[in-house]
Amino acid sequence: MFTKDQFLSSTASLIVFHGDEVAFESDDSDLRPLVAYLGQTELGRNDVTMFDRYVGRAAALLMSRIKPIKVNTGTISEGGAVVLDEHAIPFEAKEKVTYLMGVASQDMCRWEKMAVGKSSEEL
Repeated sequence: MFTKDQFLSSTASLIVFHGDEVAFESDDSDLRPLVAYLGQTELGRNDVTMFDRYVGRAAALLMSRIKPIKVNTGTISEGGAVVLDEHAIPFEAKEKVTYLMGVASQDMCRWEKMAVGKSSEEL
């Protein structure tokens, strides 16, 4: 089985598995890979595992529409963790930060700001 460490040593920004098969892979940045995956998949699958390099609130809201059985990430924001917890989506992160931009500043990234107070449908 593919692991979080294998993912983090790759160049991919998002890898999605349907069971044991890679269903989607991207090295694009921001939310583009998640939006692209959402546009090409049928929702309601019960065998989706996601590996995403960074998970903030906006990414977690999009993931909540997919309802993966697990999310693996290098870095998750507190807002992202709250959303995944609220939707009972298990996750494993190498590190948890207040905001994804917290390393470079004390402010939220633009996507996290946009996601505050919104549902996944609104986002």
